[in-house]
Amino acid sequence: MAFADTYSSHGSSRQNQANGTKASLIGNRMKKRLDIFRWFVLACVVITGAFNYRGMVQSIMFMFTLPFEDMSHGWVVPFVSLYVLWTQRKVVCAAAGTPSLRGLSWTLLFLLVAWVGGRGAQVRIEQISLFGLIWAVPYALWGRKVARLMVFPASFLAFTIPISSYLDFFTIHLRILTSTCAMNVLNGLGISVVQSGTALFSQVPGAEFNIDVADPCSGIRSLFAMMALTAAYAYFTQKTALKKWALFACAIPIAMVGNMVRIMSICLVATWFGQRVATGYYHDYSGYVVFLVGVLLMIQAGDVVQKFRTQANTDKTHSNEGGAKVNQGDGVGSLEISWHPFATVLLVGIFAVSVFLLRLVLPAPIYSSADFVATQLPLDAGSFRGDVNWYCHNEQCLAVFEESRLPSSAKKGDGFICPACGEMLKKISLGEQTVLPRDTTILKRTYHANDGRTYAVSIVVAGTTRASIHRPEMCLPAQGFTMTEAKRIAVHVKGAFPQTVRQITAYRSGNDGISLIYWMFCRERETSSHTVRIMSDIWDRSIHNRINRWAMVAINVSPKLNPSDSLDQLELFLSELCSNIRLSN
Repeated sequence: MAFADTYSSHGSSRQNQANGTKASLIGNRMKKRLDIFRWFVLACVVITGAFNYRGMVQSIMFMFTLPFEDMSHGWVVPFVSLYVLWTQRKVVCAAAGTPSLRGLSWTLLFLLVAWVGGRGAQVRIEQISLFGLIWAVPYALWGRKVARLMVFPASFLAFTIPISSYLDFFTIHLRILTSTCAMNVLNGLGISVVQSGTALFSQVPGAEFNIDVADPCSGIRSLFAMMALTAAYAYFTQKTALKKWALFACAIPIAMVGNMVRIMSICLVATWFGQRVATGYYHDYSGYVVFLVGVLLMIQAGDVVQKFRTQANTDKTHSNEGGAKVNQGDGVGSLEISWHPFATVLLVGIFAVSVFLLRLVLPAPIYSSADFVATQLPLDAGSFRGDVNWYCHNEQCLAVFEESRLPSSAKKGDGFICPACGEMLKKISLGEQTVLPRDTTILKRTYHANDGRTYAVSIVVAGTTRASIHRPEMCLPAQGFTMTEAKRIAVHVKGAFPQTVRQITAYRSGNDGISLIYWMFCRERETSSHTVRIMSDIWDRSIHNRINRWAMVAINVSPKLNPSDSLDQLELFLSELCSNIRLSN
C-alpha cells in the first residue's frame, strides 16, 4: 500500500513537471508572438505617424530659423533625447513588461490632441501630441516600467516648442528688471549710471553712452536654451529626482544672472572704448558671455546640489533609471495565453493608424466668406471727422500724410506724390504690403475728435491664411515701440459690439505714447482674446470643417489714454464706428 502511494506520488510529480514544461513552452511561444506583434504595430504607428506629422515638422523647422523665436537650441534637443534612449537601450529592453490598458488610455488622449491640433492647424498642439505619443505608445505596448524610462526623452522634446513670441509682454518686465540690476551693480562699481525705463545712461564725463535693453537682450531667449541645457546636465549628473528638479530650477536665476553680466559688460566696454564699439562688434558676440557665465554657474550649482544628503532609501528609489528591474510576474509569461495583451496592442494600432490615415483622407476645411465686414469705412463717424492716410514706400523716407494736409501740387491722377521724396504714395504702409498675404483686405482711416485726439482705425480682414492677423504685441516692438501695459477693458457700445477690447500702452522715442485698442470678430462671434479666437478656430475646423474668416479692428489712439481719462469719448467713437463696419448675417 505504501509502495502504491509512493508510485502514485512520483507519477503525479512527473505529470505536474510535464504540464509545467508544456505551459512554459506555450508561454514562451506566446511571448515571442506578442513581441513580434508589438514591433509590427509600432512600425505601423511610426510610418503612418511620419506622414501625419510631416507638415508639423516642416513648420517647426521653419520657426527655428525665425530670429524672434531664437530656437537655435531646438536643432540639438532631439539628438539629446535619442542619445538618452541609446544609452538606456538595454535597461529599456529589460524593463519591458505586459501591455497596459492605462497606457492605451493615455494613447487615446494624445491621439485626440493630435486630431485637434492637426485639423485645427495648430503646430504647437501637434507637437504636444507627438511628445505625448512618444511616451504613451511604449507605455501601452510594453508597460509602465518602460513608460517611466521614456518620461525624460519625451518631455525633453518640449524644448523644441517655440513660445518666445507668446511671452512678448513678459519681456518688458524682464528688461526692466535686468536694467535695474545692471544699474545698481554698475553704480556699486563706481560707474555713475541712471535708468530710464529699459535704457541706461552714463553720467561719467567723457564716457557717455546710452544703452537700451531691447527685447532680444531681455534674457527670455537665453532662458529657454539654458533651461534645456540644465535639464540635460541634471539628468546625467544627479542621482535623485529631487536633486534633478532642484538643479533644473536653478536655470532661471542662472540665465538672468548671465544676461545681467552681458548688459554690464556692454556698459563697461562703452565706458572704456566708446558706445560704437560696445553696440557694434562687441554686442554681436557678447552672447557668448551669457553662455559662458551660465555654464560655469550651472556646473557650480550642480556641485552644490550634489552634496545635499538625502535618505538612503530615497536615493535607492529615485536612483538613475538604469537600475530599474522587472518585478517577478511583470512579464508576459505571467498572463499565459490571456487575450488581454494582444487585444491591447491591436487597439493601439487600430486607433493610432485610423486617426493618422483619417486626417490624410478627409477633405480640407472650407473657408467662410468675408461678407460680414463692410467694404469701406465711413467718411465720418458722427462728430468725428475722417481723413485718409497716405504712406510713402521709399525706405529712406517712409513718411505718412493725411490727405487733407497734402498740397494740391502733390495730386497726381487718383493718387499723390510724396512731398518729401517725390515717390508715389500708397494707401497702406510698406510693412503691411510686404508682410501681409496678398489676399488680405485692409481698411484704414483716421478720425479726429473735437479735443484734438486722433483715432487711426485699421481693419484687417483675413485671407486664406492665418498670417493676415497677428497680435499687435508682436509687431509693436519691431516698429520701435516699448510696451508698458496691456489689459482687457469692458466697454459699453451702442449695439453691444464690442463688449471688451484689449488696450496696450506703448511709447516710442519722440512721442508721448499711444494707446492701441483692438478686438476681433467673425461671422459667429467677437472677442478681444487671441486665445479664444484660436480655440474657436480649432473647434470649428475640427468639428465643423470650417475655417473662419476673421477681421481685426485696431485703433491707434493718440495721445494715449490716461488712467484718469473717462472712457465716454472712446465708447462714443466706438458706437459711431462699429454700427458701420459689421454687417448683419
